[in-house]
Amino acid sequence: MIRLYRILPLLVLMAVVAVVVYLIMSFRYSSDKAKAVLIKVFTWLCIVLSVAFGIVTIYALFEQNQPVIELAGSCLLVSVIGLVITRICNHVFRKNHPHYGEEVAQATIINESITSRFAEAFRRAFGEALRDTFKRK
Repeated sequence: MIRLYRILPLLVLMAVVAVVVYLIMSFRYSSDKAKAVLIKVFTWLCIVLSVAFGIVTIYALFEQNQPVIELAGSCLLVSVIGLVITRICNHVFRKNHPHYGEEVAQATIINESITSRFAEAFRRAFGEALRDTFKRK
């Protein structure tokens, strides 16, 4: 229980980052875009935290500093678990949205609407006559 209190600031920081990023991105774009950005942010955040706490843990291990080993080791464990959870979320997101992030193909019009065909025919038939009629002198 005591170790949970030590890593509580890290958990709160990660939760605040998640809420802020998701709210801003879902407000500006879509919820799918917000989820994709959140997955990228948390992947990088957890990688950086894992490396940093891993280095601190190894350094404290060489110095034989037991309290720092416990604190840094607990934070390392939280960041590695966060990375694993983030990668699982990425897998589920890609499974449910297989075409997310692909380039959108340009649409081609196969059959134009009747109004656009009528307007084109009208322009071809009366274009010259109307242009000369309303021409300023």
